[in-house]
Amino acid sequence: MTDLLIVRHGQASHNLAARWEGWGASPLTPLGRHQAEAVAQRLASWSPAVARLYVSPILRARQTAEPIARCLDLAPVFHEGLREIDFGQVAGLTQEAFSQAMPQVYARWLKRRDLSFQFPGGEQRLAFYQRVGRALDEIVARSAGQTVVVVAHGGSIRAGLAHLFPETMQDWWAYALDNGSLTHVRAEGEDKVLVALNDCQHMEGGQVHVRTPNAEGTA
Repeated sequence: MTDLLIVRHGQASHNLAARWEGWGASPLTPLGRHQAEAVAQRLASWSPAVARLYVSPILRARQTAEPIARCLDLAPVFHEGLREIDFGQVAGLTQEAFSQAMPQVYARWLKRRDLSFQFPGGEQRLAFYQRVGRALDEIVARSAGQTVVVVAHGGSIRAGLAHLFPETMQDWWAYALDNGSLTHVRAEGEDKVLVALNDCQHMEGGQVHVRTPNAEGTA
């Protein structure tokens, strides 16, 4: 049995501006650093203890992982497969600016089940989902009997959940993942259980959220 504790990075500067960042180097805000510290303190008391820490190499994920690595006394393992989707020419835009600058592309983006959609100069949805799915399958296979932490992004976590739970999480855009939240997946062979989704109990006023509409982007 493998327990995946999947953390979305803390609030980054582009989140405040509601801009799509993708692979860009947007740093954590002071609130984002506080969120990272809060989730690190929670994970430090987790039982059984966390054995490994996998991290997207993008700056905001690395900064979120820093206090986690320190509190758990673990060296982060950076995994390219955990990166956010590459938004290409859409990176840096707000959703409104995207719709105005590229109306035809935006109209196609709205068709969320269109896995052949590709951001101009960026990544195709299907290729993105497959990349994240392979990364999580690899992490689970390497971590039998262990509890591991994965620090990633809103988009890559949603894609990963859709991969792990293809029947129940196929509407990947329809559930929220707050900055600094914790999602817990338990995997044993082909059997997988979603123990918690968007758990924010470690943050002030936090709770476990149910699914709510959430757009692809600003991840």
